[in-house]
Amino acid sequence: MLGRIVVVAGLLFAPLPALAVETAPTEGQDYAAAKGWYEKAAAAGDATAMHKLGLLYEEGQGVAQDYAAARGWYEKAAAKGLAESMYNLGILDEFGRGVAHDYAAAKGWYDKAAAAGDADAMQKLGYFYDVGQGVPQDYAAARGWYEKAAAGGSASAMNNLGVLYENGQGVKQDYAGAKTWYEKAAAADTADAMRSIGRLYLNGLGVTQDYAAAKGWFEKAVSAGSAEAMNDLGLLYEDGQGVAKDDAAAKGWYEKGAEAGNPFAMTNLGSLYENGQGVKQDYATAKLWYEKAAAADNPDGMRGLGLLYGNGRGVTQDYATAKLWYDKAANAGSAFAMNDLGILYDNGQGVKQDYATAKLWYEKAAAAGNAQSMYNLGALYENGQGVKKDYGSAKLWYERAADAGSPEGMSALGTLYAEGWGVTRDRSAAKLWYEKAAALGDTGAMQKIAALFEKGRGKAGAKR
Repeated sequence: MLGRIVVVAGLLFAPLPALAVETAPTEGQDYAAAKGWYEKAAAAGDATAMHKLGLLYEEGQGVAQDYAAARGWYEKAAAKGLAESMYNLGILDEFGRGVAHDYAAAKGWYDKAAAAGDADAMQKLGYFYDVGQGVPQDYAAARGWYEKAAAGGSASAMNNLGVLYENGQGVKQDYAGAKTWYEKAAAADTADAMRSIGRLYLNGLGVTQDYAAAKGWFEKAVSAGSAEAMNDLGLLYEDGQGVAKDDAAAKGWYEKGAEAGNPFAMTNLGSLYENGQGVKQDYATAKLWYEKAAAADNPDGMRGLGLLYGNGRGVTQDYATAKLWYDKAANAGSAFAMNDLGILYDNGQGVKQDYATAKLWYEKAAAAGNAQSMYNLGALYENGQGVKKDYGSAKLWYERAADAGSPEGMSALGTLYAEGWGVTRDRSAAKLWYEKAAALGDTGAMQKIAALFEKGRGKAGAKR
């Protein structure tokens, strides 16, 4: 379950040069005068003044931004035991400001700051263990550090403890425990925590499902600056959850989220334009929003572009370009794109038909929970494409697809029972599966139920 989207940088960047940037003071501010007094205090051995000088250089306030000078002042203050400067040295190393990214060095400074009682440093150590940044991933260690940081008042640590409890990471899954921590963080004005409480109500996790309560928390998160919650509100209006279905209102929230930089909102705007929901259908505008989302490394935006090219919507149909975008989306973790790649190989679209490669992509997508790919694997086994025909394996994959909510999987199970393929023929069981698929809108299953009745096999007690 989603709790945080964590992007772990895998590249070591070259040192950044000192930038000739100076932050303009607002009316009444005089950074130059402040710097002069800090220098006098620092010369007298005042550690806090040394730290303040480091901040001026790091942020380019009254001076050209200069990370090396900032580091020098932080080091002087840290040598006098100032925890805040130790923490800021960790930040410089973690994010590669004036130096190459160095997680080990950052952790060393966070360790020192934490030992000096700095709650933010404790939270950072928890995060390092949480995501495996510079250390082996260790949820139990993360939890320990988050608890120490939370005791010291860190709202971020409170929020992250909620995530651990929600996901059962380093602790037994406990939605009530998650909600308790989120509420503590929300009381400290943490937007992510407000949004997380909204998600608990939206999905009925540890609480009675309550769309109105979810909406209320999402609105609080928006007021606290959450672009993600703007997207959440858009989804409520698009799906009609706790509010009247309103595509125009959904569009308004998606636009706000997109303007605030949320790539999921960008993708959802693209979808509205692609499908003509609340707006006139406009593939060119859809493509524009998908491109913006893709530029922000959003896999759904990448896949959206692939679908436009694969289906020739607003562009010339081009399977090769579709495959390029599906590849990018799959590499970014999209199970849907993995399934899309399987379909290209299955049908020989833009590539040589290759059932073995199709099967490989379907398996990757299925391992990531994609129901459509589970159905597609069942079809390969049912038809003997790239594998030996095997109704038993087909049934297994159709059952997995059905369990994951796939109406195609349910209908396919109905056909196995109707025809007696790999199972004893059982038209009652067939009708049951067709009805489940029909309840989810599968028109093919509806027609198969009609055919059973036409043949006098749809009533209870009918001959098998």
